[in-house]
Amino acid sequence: MASRAVRYLIRSVVGAVVIAGLATIGLWSWHTKVLQAPGPHSSNVFIVVEPGDGHTTIRWHLKRAGVITELFHYDLAKFLAGDSYLPKAGEYLVPAGASLADTLALIHQGKSHQRRLTIIEGMTVAEVIGLLNDLSNLTGEIKTVPDEGSLLPETYFFTYGTSRQALLDRMQQQREMELIEAWVDRSADLPLRTPQEAVILASIVELETGDSEDRREVAGVFVNRLRSGMRLQSDPTVLYGVDGNPSRPIRKSDLKRQTAWNTYFIKGLPQTAICNPSRDSIEAVLQPAKTPNMYFVSDGKGGLLFAKTLDAHNENVRLFRKRQAALAQ
Repeated sequence: MASRAVRYLIRSVVGAVVIAGLATIGLWSWHTKVLQAPGPHSSNVFIVVEPGDGHTTIRWHLKRAGVITELFHYDLAKFLAGDSYLPKAGEYLVPAGASLADTLALIHQGKSHQRRLTIIEGMTVAEVIGLLNDLSNLTGEIKTVPDEGSLLPETYFFTYGTSRQALLDRMQQQREMELIEAWVDRSADLPLRTPQEAVILASIVELETGDSEDRREVAGVFVNRLRSGMRLQSDPTVLYGVDGNPSRPIRKSDLKRQTAWNTYFIKGLPQTAICNPSRDSIEAVLQPAKTPNMYFVSDGKGGLLFAKTLDAHNENVRLFRKRQAALAQ
């Protein structure tokens, strides 16, 4: 009886070892074929893990995105990873063909995908807010609308779930830091009393010329006008005062509208900036060209014609109109 019991025990132990061995081989084979093998998705996909999402939700995200073909693949991968896998909230870009192991490592590390938003020089605050509101991967409402000209045109990186107000605040902080640095290095004897006045003038320069080489000369013309008490007579300021759109073509009726921005009527600077100027435009007004010129007009070819006297300016205007007429034919 004892020997029979011993033989039974031995067979049971051997059987358990064989089963365990087969299970180990099976898991290792699965580890190689599924966990480490290239994923079935043939293109990059985004996976969003919201705060509070559990494993059940995450595995469904992966299956819908095509990263896994079966839900239990995620369960086994999670089991094998143990404590070395702890998913973090975020938006993840899973490269085409990424293995399940690499995908879980990405979610564990919490390296949320960096998105970008470019604010173009000359955009108004209203236009910037419109861009932010159109981005579905940002959150929250904008409760504090910044002053015109207080945002720095730049490319900003952000992650999924960033609040719109936080991103807007960052644009303001960047502008403030750069403005302070530029103001400290300004030329002497400028007719600008505060950094804000520099921003206002820079916003006008920004919309008067898109050529970086002309900025300092245009700034020099406007500085000369401010010093002499001559009106700035800038079309973009007129348009901003009419409907907040300083980039559209101007009409004669616009020029007759007396607003706090119509520099054909008012002397000095308008009430506020008319857009968010670039670094180059701010630097141009704080270090303008020393020029005798008091006038400028488009040359009809993308550049500007400058003049010291009204007679020379009128001749440039006639040349511009002649070129415009030739192009219209």
